[in-house]
Amino acid sequence: MRIVVLGGGPGGYSAAFEAARLGAEVVLIERERLGGTCLNWGCIPTKTILRSAHIVADTRNAAAYGLNATVASVDISGLRARKEGVVDELVSQIEGSAKRLKVRVVLGEGKLAGPKTVEVTLAGGGTETFEGDAVILATGSIVFKLPNIDHDMEGVWTSDDAVALGDIPKDILIIGGGVIGLEFACAYAAFGSKVTVVELMEQVLPGNDKRVVKATQSALEEMGVEFLLGDAVESVERVGDRMRSTLRSGSVVESGIVMSAVGRVPNGLGFGFEEAGIEMDRRAVKVDEHLRTNLPGVYAIGDLIGGMMLAHVADEEGIIAARNAVVELKGEGHAETLRYDCIPACVYTFPNVAVVGSSRDGAKERGVDVVQAVAKFAANGKALGEGEADGFVQIVAEKGTGRIVGCQIVGPHAVETIHEVALAMSQDIGVRQVAEMVHAHPTVSEVIKMACADAAGKCGC
Repeated sequence: MRIVVLGGGPGGYSAAFEAARLGAEVVLIERERLGGTCLNWGCIPTKTILRSAHIVADTRNAAAYGLNATVASVDISGLRARKEGVVDELVSQIEGSAKRLKVRVVLGEGKLAGPKTVEVTLAGGGTETFEGDAVILATGSIVFKLPNIDHDMEGVWTSDDAVALGDIPKDILIIGGGVIGLEFACAYAAFGSKVTVVELMEQVLPGNDKRVVKATQSALEEMGVEFLLGDAVESVERVGDRMRSTLRSGSVVESGIVMSAVGRVPNGLGFGFEEAGIEMDRRAVKVDEHLRTNLPGVYAIGDLIGGMMLAHVADEEGIIAARNAVVELKGEGHAETLRYDCIPACVYTFPNVAVVGSSRDGAKERGVDVVQAVAKFAANGKALGEGEADGFVQIVAEKGTGRIVGCQIVGPHAVETIHEVALAMSQDIGVRQVAEMVHAHPTVSEVIKMACADAAGKCGC
């Protein structure tokens, strides 16, 4: 039972490791470093940078805590070294897991040469071909580049350039008010940069609940970030050592750096997928609920299939695809699916944003009769003591039953506490049961208990 995995990011290595645990002989093909975009150029470097930014922000507000302190300044080489150290440590751990599980890691450019055949141009030279009883495609995503901007121009960055930490710009214009744009806006504002965010939509974090959007934008504005909403960058030119951006509204913004943060697209071109007969949806690979492509024995996961393009989604899809491949090869057991409605999405701004499931408006659009309950961190002792009392927990629950349909949190440790609600949703635990569970005091998680208690009363459950 041989399984070939193309792509060594969170989805790919999770698929390879799970397949190996289930007894398969596994080959994992990666063109650069194990860990993919998330570990090397995305999630992990960004959060490491944001931790340093939070320390700067804390020293700036030291007087509010009864402390005398000099505002921390950025040592760019030290910041870069710490970021690279964190990344290297995690890559090393993944490499160790691959060795322990006897997964063969092949570095090089892989391409489908047939439905279950991957030809690799090896990083060290030469080629090697691998035949699998099953193949799992996990080639991830790439940065989307706006066609009207020359991304090779000096002074134009993507998120890859930002995490490289070549410099902390004096002023920066960020194109895109989504997750990537806001996290970098938060970091640069904390480091002292003048930050301007241009967003095509009339709100930041498009698609999110209005209360979440308002609170997040307000917090960043307090940090000095300026937002130009309902506008777009039409052209960028370099004038001397400065960047000049002309907006659709006619406004002109000058900055040291222009950063494009308009998102990512599936990395599905150039790997021979279409030539092998795989059905595509533009750049994405089409799959069914079991993550199977239209070709027998070929699966696809992660950003490559679109949908929720998040590392933790890819991770779980990788595990499920591996299990389903083994089930199919052995001819025993049942294929698994993934419940996407219970998966949290997080934004690591100050304060954090975390959401799971539907907003009230989203639930009503689907015909679900719901109530909404809001509890604020301003009434929470732990949040007040930590000086992070802004924000709220918002619970959306089905009227009558108390089934949790969704939750939105803006506030301290939101990216950690959201999982209590996600677990409750996945196990059909209602608001009354969450409210009746004793929460340790003082903790910020008590605000979830308060919101659920309020929702239970409104639900009549």
